[in-house]
Amino acid sequence: MITRRALLSLLVPPAACTVAIRVPDGAVLRCDDPLRAREQWAPPGSAIKPLTWMNLPRRVPARCTTPFFLGGHRVDCTHVPVLTQVDGEVALAASCNAWFAAMARSLDARLFQHKLQQYGARARLAGSVEDLQLQALGLEGVEFTVMGLAKAYLQVVASPDPILRKGLERAVTEGTGQLAALSNLQVAGKTGTTSEGSWFAGFAPARQPKVIVVAHTRLGHGATDAAPAAREIFEWWQRFASSR
Repeated sequence: MITRRALLSLLVPPAACTVAIRVPDGAVLRCDDPLRAREQWAPPGSAIKPLTWMNLPRRVPARCTTPFFLGGHRVDCTHVPVLTQVDGEVALAASCNAWFAAMARSLDARLFQHKLQQYGARARLAGSVEDLQLQALGLEGVEFTVMGLAKAYLQVVASPDPILRKGLERAVTEGTGQLAALSNLQVAGKTGTTSEGSWFAGFAPARQPKVIVVAHTRLGHGATDAAPAAREIFEWWQRFASSR
C-alpha cells in the first residue's frame, strides 16, 4: 500500500534546496534558496553517518539483522541481505542501520552531543541507549540546516581516514547515491531519508575534494530525489570551475 508521503512525492516532485561550498575554506559558491538553506532545520537521516563514523570509539564487524526496531521505530536496512558480518566500509557504502546502531552503543552521549553541536547541529542529550542510537542514525535528537550540513562535511573531507573515503565513494557507485554520480567526475557522499524530507551530502572529486554539495527536499527519498538534485549542482560546478 502506497503511503500518503510517497503519493505526494509522486504527484508533486519535491523542490530541492541546494548548496555548494568550496573546499577547504567553505566559501559559498551557490545557494539556491538562502533563507531555507540557513533557517530550515531537519533531521539529516543517514547523511549524518560520516559524522557519526568519525566519532565512533569502536568499529568492528557486526551482523545486520532484519526486522530491526529502535525505540518503537522500524528502521530496517534497505540494502541487499548480507549473510556475513558487515564491516565499516560496507556499512558506509550500504548505509547499514544495524551496524551503525550497534557501534553507537560505544558512544558517550554527552561527548557526541557536544561534537554534533560543534559541527553546527541542534542536538539534544540522548537519555537512553536507544535515543543515542536514533541520534547516531540521524533520525531523532539532531537537526541540521542545509548550509550547516555542508559546513559539517568540511570535517569529513578533511579526514585522512581511507575507509571513510572509500565507503562514501562506494555509496555513490554501488549504493543509494547512484543518481548523484557523473561519468566524468568521481562523486562521494551519502543520502538520507526521514519523515521530514530527503538529503544528499557529498563532495567531488572524491580523492581530491574541491566542492561540497548538499541537497534537501521536504518530501521524497534521498536516493531518488535529493541525489539527482545534487548531481545537477555537481554538473553546474564543473561548468563553473572550467570557466574560471
